[in-house]
Amino acid sequence: MKIMLAIVVAMGIAIGLAVPVAKGPGSPAKVAPAATVAAVAAVHEEKPVDTVLDRASGGHFLAVADVNGEPIRFVVDTGSDVVALTMEDARRAHVPFDPTQFQVIGTGASGPVRGQEVLIDKIVLDGKQATAVTGVVLEGSQLSLLGHTYLRHLSDVQIKGDQMILR
Repeated sequence: MKIMLAIVVAMGIAIGLAVPVAKGPGSPAKVAPAATVAAVAAVHEEKPVDTVLDRASGGHFLAVADVNGEPIRFVVDTGSDVVALTMEDARRAHVPFDPTQFQVIGTGASGPVRGQEVLIDKIVLDGKQATAVTGVVLEGSQLSLLGHTYLRHLSDVQIKGDQMILR
C-alpha cells in the first residue's frame, strides 16, 4: 500500500513539475472559474454548488482550496491517492510536520521521493468540506496536489471536454 501511494505521489510530482505557474503581478492564475464559483457558494453556504474548473494551458485542472483556513493552490489530481502538500503550503496552512522525520515514501523519475504522512484538519473547496484528511508533505515539491483522500468526500467528479465538475 505504501509503495503504491509513493508511486502515485511521485507521478503527481512529475506531472506537477510540468504545470506552468503564473508569477508576478498581472499574471493570470487560471483559476478564475473556481473563484467565481466560490463567490456563488458564499451566498448559498447551506448548499454547495457545482465547482466547474477549466483546463489550464498545461492540460491540468487548477483550484484554490482552503486548508485549515488558508488558501492553497492545487492541481486537482484524480490519479493521486492522497492530498500532497509542499512544505511551504503545509507551513502556511499550519499542518504540523517535521522534516527530520521525512523518509523515502516512493520513487519518482528523478529518484527517491521523501516526505511525511500527515493529518489535515480541514479542506474546503467551494463549500465542499472534508475533515481529518490523510495527506503527505513532500520534500522538494513545487506544487500541491488535491487527490482522492479529499475527492472521495465529494458526491461526483466528472471531466467533460476541457472542464472538470466537482459535486
